[in-house]
Amino acid sequence: MDTNAPDQTTTRPYSRRTAIIRMVPVLAVTFILAHFLRSAPAVIAPNLRAELGLTPGELSSLPAAIFLGAALMQLPVGVLLDRFGPRRTMSGLFSLAALGAIIFSFAHDVPMLALALFLIGCGAAPVFMGVMVLLARWIPRDRLATGTAISISVGGAGMLLSASPFAAAVELYGWRESLLVVGLFSLAVAVVVFLMVRDRPDDAPAPAVSETLLQTVLGLRQVLADKRIYSFAAATGVSVGALVTIRNLWIGPYLNDVFDLDIVARGNVIFIVSLAWLFSALMYGPLDRWFDTRRGVVTGGMLLYTGTLVALAINSSPSVVVATILLSAFALFAAMASPIFAHARSLFPETHTGRAFTAINVFTWSGVFVMQMGTGAILDAFPVDELGRSPAIAYRTMFGALAFALVLALIAYRRVADAPPSAERGQT
Repeated sequence: MDTNAPDQTTTRPYSRRTAIIRMVPVLAVTFILAHFLRSAPAVIAPNLRAELGLTPGELSSLPAAIFLGAALMQLPVGVLLDRFGPRRTMSGLFSLAALGAIIFSFAHDVPMLALALFLIGCGAAPVFMGVMVLLARWIPRDRLATGTAISISVGGAGMLLSASPFAAAVELYGWRESLLVVGLFSLAVAVVVFLMVRDRPDDAPAPAVSETLLQTVLGLRQVLADKRIYSFAAATGVSVGALVTIRNLWIGPYLNDVFDLDIVARGNVIFIVSLAWLFSALMYGPLDRWFDTRRGVVTGGMLLYTGTLVALAINSSPSVVVATILLSAFALFAAMASPIFAHARSLFPETHTGRAFTAINVFTWSGVFVMQMGTGAILDAFPVDELGRSPAIAYRTMFGALAFALVLALIAYRRVADAPPSAERGQT
């Protein structure tokens, strides 16, 4: 069986528009669920800490397991995407994420919780990259940043659902019951992905040369030998890492420890912050075409991003309103993945799209893992009170450390030459 042959899910020819309309809903739901599963721990983190008596370092190790799984799966996912296509790769592995959510709902100790989150990380790993590969195959190159931004913003709805709606569900039914329902629904969606997604347009030629699996694996070495990969990796690793570390892990404990907010109030603040991030994802999309620069857009965004972290580091106000404004400003400049990946896509050939994207993501998700564990160590360096809460100065120190990391990442990213969208107009 030739696994590189065009997808033959249906014998009836589809127009490009019809196929896109057919696929968009199921891909959107899958992306939303992947975001939800990665984001939900932020809301229930204080509950887990209280239920299991965890230190900040131990608490950070749980969601970090998600991103350890994601990091370990990135290169295999790149091979699988290039070899077997997004349809089979996404549907098969997303089933693991569904299984992880189900296991998490029944777990009662740290090892089982960590295993469940690790499976979620492994299973959600191909969703973003699969969508990126599909975008690269189905839309013109000069529209890739916009398409990426729209996709990310749609996925961001999962972050919204994991905030106030999830907090309300937890308050009414408990976090175990709520996650069980999400896990079962995710399993059904994985099946629908297999049935509905098509790997490439009917009018797109299949790869001229069929690689063996060994050749495909060896092709990763070619991508990793390109030094530009590491500049992109620094930009995505730290920018995504800072966002995910705060939004998916520490925002809940921060609001609980410093401002004494209950789960519903925390969920409301997280919802507002997530909404700001969602707007950010849409905002960044067309900027590279408006200004005809990708490196310039990313540079400006990272400078503003760093500024918000500095503001959080020096903020000593006891007002939750001030904290919400600063956290929302932080999220507003955080969604730089769309111009970064569009920048990277412009510099690598079609045959290496999956491998280039996933090579960058190896370092991205490894960065998230390291930053979550590192920030846990920072918080562990400060004494907790009798309720296990960390002091405000611990979180302010953490914000400052993340700002410094962003400065270093920007220096590394600036080594890559710009790729203006005007040079790609008309290319598919």
